[in-house]
Amino acid sequence: MASDTKNVKLGVCRVFFNAVDLGYTQGGVQVSVKTDTHKVNVDQFGKTTINELIMARDVTVKVPLAETTLENLVAIMPGATLNTDATTQAKSVDVEVGIGVDLLSIAQELRLHPIAKADNDYSEDFVIPLAATAGALDFSYDVEKERIYSVDFTGYPDPVTQKLFKVGTAPVTTP
Repeated sequence: MASDTKNVKLGVCRVFFNAVDLGYTQGGVQVSVKTDTHKVNVDQFGKTTINELIMARDVTVKVPLAETTLENLVAIMPGATLNTDATTQAKSVDVEVGIGVDLLSIAQELRLHPIAKADNDYSEDFVIPLAATAGALDFSYDVEKERIYSVDFTGYPDPVTQKLFKVGTAPVTTP
């Protein structure tokens, strides 16, 4: 395959969770795919690896949300409830402890869409069909910095198709 400078990609993305745009980010969205392997050894070759087998593959996405709205807090915090006062329209969020919440049962699609692409061009979208966040947040109140919800999403394999993630618009096929 010949090299092509058009294959070098730059740019930020929009983040959609459960088809809802989570808004602006700051600091870059980070995708991490980790593959664990088992190295096979036999006595006759000493410590030399004679084969290697994939044992696990995990995908995580770190999203630094700059739009720290109450609606975003509810979207990324399992067990959170948005309350609106009928008279004043004042809003608040209540967050439960969440002990025993099954994250797979509440997992939704997480889609990263490069902003350089048209809204209907999914050719470079990174999609995790089943993603969830446990609701761990890091943010600070700082005079010289924006308040950022740094959210970690974990991808789970589809129990039927075994698919963990996909890139581009090709349909996911079942085995």
